[in-house]
Amino acid sequence: MKHNETKQTWTDRLNEALRLRGKTQADISKATGITSAGIKKWVDGVVLKPKFDDVFAVCSYLNITTEWLMKGIGSINDKTEPDAAMVSIQQVDFYGSCGPGIMNFEDYPEIKTLQVTPAWFSKNFAFYNPRDVKIVTASGDSMEPEIRDGDAVFIDITDKDNIRDGIYLLVVDGEAYIKRIQKLIGKKIALLSTNKAYKDMEISLDSDIEVRIIGRVIKSLKLVDI
Repeated sequence: MKHNETKQTWTDRLNEALRLRGKTQADISKATGITSAGIKKWVDGVVLKPKFDDVFAVCSYLNITTEWLMKGIGSINDKTEPDAAMVSIQQVDFYGSCGPGIMNFEDYPEIKTLQVTPAWFSKNFAFYNPRDVKIVTASGDSMEPEIRDGDAVFIDITDKDNIRDGIYLLVVDGEAYIKRIQKLIGKKIALLSTNKAYKDMEISLDSDIEVRIIGRVIKSLKLVDI
């Protein structure tokens, strides 16, 4: 696929899609749940890096690809169905809280599939199997600047049994967190925030607190960087 030769921004392409699909800002807001004020900021070019989930929702509604909207790759009429030549990464209905914790469903179904080129996947996840990589959405600012609110966070769901120092998606007493885990003496772990405005949490693995590791964070990206 070729990049569009014009110097369009992603906002230009959004406005083009609205016009050609015969949709209004109000239509998008109603269909996706994004506020009218939020959509207006997109259309006016105020937002440079929109949230991962929101872009997928708008692209699905307008029947356009995320690659075309955000990068200008391909055309507005490219199909949004999965391409056999592409690598699929599942996004699951599971929010990881970079803050005080968010309640989640026990089972987390797939809600979207990100299609990337094999070259892109190999560059970013050279030693991983696409089936083992899941995408969740970060919520909150406790891990900033490493992980920002709305980032697409890529999780290796096979790396959860032998905990070592690193950033993980985990569930503590039914609430999901994305935190840096540090092992402590005496069967304890500390959940650390990058943003020092948040207090660290210390948990004894011998206590009644339920701790379930979902997977290790590989990296986080804004959709515009994918």
